[in-house]
Formats: sequence, C-alpha cells, structure tokens
Amino acid sequence: MSILNTKALKGVICGLLAISIVSIACAGAGDRDSAMPAIEVQPKIGGASVVSSSAYARDCFPEFEKIKVDPAYKYLTLEPGDSKNFTVTVENKDNKTIELKPKPLITPYTENFINENWISISPSEKNLKPGEKQEFQVKVDIPKDSDLGSYAALIAFTEKVPEGDIAGYYSSFPGTMQLNIQVWVKPSVQILTPYVNDLVEAGKDYTYEIKLRNTGDKDITISPELAEGGSIIYAESIASSEEMLQQAIGDNAIRIEAPDNIKAGQTAIVKLTLKVPANAKGSYSGSLDLNIDDPGIRDYEEIVSLNFRILPVPEKPYENTFEARTDGPITLEIKAYQYGYSLYTTGGNRNLTPSFNVSLVDPSGNEVTPVLVNTKYSGSVNIVADTYPQPPYPIPYMSLRITDSMKTNDQGNYQGGTTTFVETYTVPGAVGKWTLLILPKNTENFEYTATIGAAEE
Repeated sequence: MSILNTKALKGVICGLLAISIVSIACAGAGDRDSAMPAIEVQPKIGGASVVSSSAYARDCFPEFEKIKVDPAYKYLTLEPGDSKNFTVTVENKDNKTIELKPKPLITPYTENFINENWISISPSEKNLKPGEKQEFQVKVDIPKDSDLGSYAALIAFTEKVPEGDIAGYYSSFPGTMQLNIQVWVKPSVQILTPYVNDLVEAGKDYTYEIKLRNTGDKDITISPELAEGGSIIYAESIASSEEMLQQAIGDNAIRIEAPDNIKAGQTAIVKLTLKVPANAKGSYSGSLDLNIDDPGIRDYEEIVSLNFRILPVPEKPYENTFEARTDGPITLEIKAYQYGYSLYTTGGNRNLTPSFNVSLVDPSGNEVTPVLVNTKYSGSVNIVADTYPQPPYPIPYMSLRITDSMKTNDQGNYQGGTTTFVETYTVPGAVGKWTLLILPKNTENFEYTATIGAAEE
C-alpha cells in the first residue's frame, strides 16, 4: 500500500471514530461550568479492538493534547436582547509556542443554529509560549429578534480543529470549549393545575377545574382542546387485540368550557366535564392542549395530563382457604389504600370510602359472619406552600397514583396523601380448614391477615 493511501485510510478511520462518539448532553439553569473528560469508547473494526477516543485525539490531532481549556463547557440562559461576558483560560502544555486564533464553530446537531456574529472573543489571536496561560474574554450578544430555544457552538482556539459532523459529535474535543445557550423569555401564565388524575365510577359525571394565572400586564389568549393522537387508551379485557385497543372513555365524553383569554393579573378557569359511560371499564390516559399564546411557554409545557381510572366492581367475592391448627379465636385484619385521586375535582360523588362484605366457611361447611371489632383510618400529610403544586415536568400516571395529594383533604398549606383503611373482625375458631370470602367495595386493592389464637395487643 502506498504512503498516500495509508494516510488517506488513516484519515477515514479517524473520521469514523469521531463520528462514532456521541456528544454529552448538558442541561441546567443559570450559568454553569463543567470539566468534561473525553469519553472512553472501544469501537471495533473487523472484530479487532481499536484505539479509544482519547487515543484518537492523540493520533489524529496530537497538537490539541498540548492545549488546556478552562472551562471546557459553558451554559448560559439569556433573553432576546441580553448579553453575557465570561472568561476562558487557555494554557500551553507543550514545549513549543502555539498560535491561538479563537473562533466559534457552528455544530450541525442543535435545535437552532447560532450566528457567529453573536460571539466575540478578545484577544483575537495570541502566540502562547510553553507553560504560558492566556485569558480570553468571550461576549455573547443575543439579538432582540432571535428565536427562542437551544443553541450550541464550539469555540476553537486553533485553526486545525475539525469542523462539521466531527465537531458536532465530539462536543469535548481537545483545544475547544462547548458553549450551550438557552434563549428564553419569562412566561406570564402559570399553569396551577398541571394534571388531572381521578378514580371515577361508571355512569357518573365529574367536573374538574384547571386554573391558569396571568402574572403579566397583558391579556393572553387561550384555546384549550384535547390533544389529537396524544391519548393512550387501556382496557381491562385481554381477550383479543381489538378489545385491548378499545377506548375505555371516548374523547366525546369530555366537554371543555374555557374563556377566550386570561386577563392581566387575574386567574382563569378551564372547566372539564367528564361523563363516564355506564358500561365503561379500564383506564383513560390523554392530554389537554391549552394552546396558550405566551412566547415563554413551549408547546410541550402547555399540556395538562388527563388520567381517569374507572373503579372496578367485582361481582363475586375473593375466595381463599387457610388451616387452623388450634381452636383459638380467629382475627381478620383487612387493609385498603386510597391513593391521591380526586385532585381538582369540583363535582360528582366522591364518597369512595372502602368497605368489605366478609364471611367465613368453617371446617364443618357452615357459613359464619365475623364480628366487626374496630375500624382504623390513617393518612399521610404534606405541608406545602401552594395548594396547586407545579411540577417541572409531566408526571406519569402510575407515579401519580402514589404521590399525588387529594384536594378533598386540602386545608390551606396541608395536603392529604394516601389514606389507609383497616377493618378488624373476629370469630370463634375451630381446628380444620376455613374458607375466607371478601367482597370489596370502593377500592382497587386490599390486604388481609388471618391470626389464629390470641390477637397481639
């Protein structure tokens, strides 16, 4: 193979290695500096291990190992028309002078493409002697008419840094610093009801209030509608794929009433009315797009999650057997949990206190009705600053069932969480096999404990 072909092959391999390295995603609020070490990867060509990314940098661009850039990463949040200055220190770790000519490189993989004119660097060039350090002043100016969103660029301090795809994939390339900019404006509208999560009963109607507060000095228009294609429907039946895809609650069962705008400094209410079909079973998971005309709110941030779980009503009691080895009394403890349903509910029957119809069949085959000894309620309470918490991101349905608070238990700064219901029964015992039957009401779950002999105090 000729020397020319060898060099060409080496260049191709170096480029492929660079493209194989996925850039590190960096996010956060405010200004942030971070040291970003090279990612050690071991790609293979023809089944043989090849050099890591750091070795790639040494072999293909050895001069960059002699340049230390601090910080290697900078994150800025700026509004249109704002500017920001920061300092970058470059150190020559080589034994010869290095010529520095800093400039921004536009990376190909970013939400928005930054204009090079937004970034100015001083000094514009510097011959850096061995062991010498140089501070560069970087200024970022965001035009007033710039689009909101994320921008990214590499600031290279030599002219030999790779550009294009290689620079885009290798965000921490030696001799460069990564600059990420979030251009934003402060939103005027606060979404005080970020989700609706409820346990509902078939054949009943429910009303929910979604509160929106306008903290700005101008009226803001809204146009709420159910998001198309954003609903995920679950059904209880697993008899066929068609039944699995059937809607537990159709979108036409949800009616929306909302004003055309939110007046400056005021709070508006979007009213949802849910009419649950009489034969509905399963769950509904969808979303409400508020369509808020507020430049500070992105499309995905104006979505209210809607989750409705239809209360299952079993027709037959749960049945299980246990064996008593003594004639001691039998004590039954049945426990149910009520999660954070009914948040933001203003109408409908909310009396969903769990209860149980309990019976036993003794070893002789006789049905025995146990005596209810006591009922116990316990709950968790959160102390909060706002009755309507605003999470920073949409929360999945399953986690809501455990962590949400119920508005029916709200008292100012106190929010009730999961409530536990315990019923204790007793019945005279006998040696032999017993059958326990429990028909639950107003609950999705329960636990039971059968104690044979004297119950613990």
